[in-house]
Amino acid sequence: MPEPGDVIENPVTGERIEFRTAPTGRHRSLHFDYYLEPGGFGLGKLSHVHPIQEEGFDLQSGTLGVRVGGDEWEATPGTRFAVPCETPHTVWNAGSDEVHAHVEIKPALSIGTFFETMYGLARDGKTNAWGLPGPLQLAVVADAFREELYLAGLPKRLQRGAVGLLASIGRQEGYRAVYPRYSDRTVRITEEV
Repeated sequence: MPEPGDVIENPVTGERIEFRTAPTGRHRSLHFDYYLEPGGFGLGKLSHVHPIQEEGFDLQSGTLGVRVGGDEWEATPGTRFAVPCETPHTVWNAGSDEVHAHVEIKPALSIGTFFETMYGLARDGKTNAWGLPGPLQLAVVADAFREELYLAGLPKRLQRGAVGLLASIGRQEGYRAVYPRYSDRTVRITEEV
């Protein structure tokens, strides 16, 4: 679980998160500073949906490309917006300067651990150019974090069925949704030394 002050980076997508809070659960929010380098993008350039979470953005600097539902626009410093649960969305850096936004996700659930896993896989070279791991690894992660998000564009029921089947195979092959080297603070500190 991330702690306040922890910083994680995704070298593939150009994202960096500095956690401001570390709560998990159904009634708490996760707050973090989100940075996105020029040319960077969120979650594999794909629209995704949070089934029970709302995601709020408060843009501090840069130009953030935003797609929420069928609307697409550019957010500039001072722009605040919220993405309601069950709404497809994605973001990208639409300018030439680094984007910085304050982000709140509520309820937090385990979204911080999801970020740690996905960013860790990218740092270890285990993702494609969109920052997504191979199908079995992705299915294991998607199955474990199904309350946090799913990909937009495919029927949820069909997606859940396919993910469940592939995740079962992936777990048998040794893939995990959470790896201590990405999520255990003591392991990360030890590995850095």
